Amino acid sequence: MQIRLHPPTASKAGYGEAAVGKGGLTYQEARHEVHVVLLAMAQLPMQTAAAYAKAADLWSRGVPDDVLAAGLLVSRVYEYGRLPGETADRAAHVLMEEFSMNTTGEPHRVILSASSPGGHSKP
Repeated sequence: MQIRLHPPTASKAGYGEAAVGKGGLTYQEARHEVHVVLLAMAQLPMQTAAAYAKAADLWSRGVPDDVLAAGLLVSRVYEYGRLPGETADRAAHVLMEEFSMNTTGEPHRVILSASSPGGHSKP
């Protein structure tokens, strides 16, 4: 999962855009997918490229709880399917709501978007 953060401005509240991975990956495959996205972000001609390069390096060495914030992008690997009927999308929605509550105090400030980095999501 990748969450791109959009900070608040004077005229609107901040929010997050999340892209959910395609699912069905092993743990190592999911970690590799996140690493590939971070490396791609590091190659883009933008001010945050160096932050993404550092993040890719940190990710390759391992990060606690498989959660990493770099610039305005949060990367996370998560497991699903332990609960009956739980899908990647359902688990992602729960994680997005938890992330939103923890960062903004409101449950619906993170939206699912196919345009977020790593975007394999279905809007």
